[in-house]
Amino acid sequence: MKKIAILRCMKTSASCAGAGCLRAFYEKDKAFAQYGDEELRLMAMWTCNGCGDSMLENQEGIRKKIERMKALELDALHISHCTHKKDVNGEKHLCPKIKAIIDELQEAGITIVDGTH
Repeated sequence: MKKIAILRCMKTSASCAGAGCLRAFYEKDKAFAQYGDEELRLMAMWTCNGCGDSMLENQEGIRKKIERMKALELDALHISHCTHKKDVNGEKHLCPKIKAIIDELQEAGITIVDGTH
């Protein structure tokens, strides 16, 4: 059984219920198709603590979330598409806050998968 978590953008979560990510997970569609018939367990669906004007005052909370992900001994962390923002030229780039989270969890041995649905 693979233990999976999904990380999404706090800004986007204001208008997104996460239904697309959950549908893809439970139907083993899109980025989750790679697991085939293997049993999956969704351990967490969490958000960053924001950036720019929407950054939460208590940034210490992100430390708790990261440590919790490590303690869960995840096999993979799927990064939702909403964590990639368009620049002035319309090109998508991974949010720097999300990148820092990814780097730390990758160092802890967690496989990072770009995408959900």
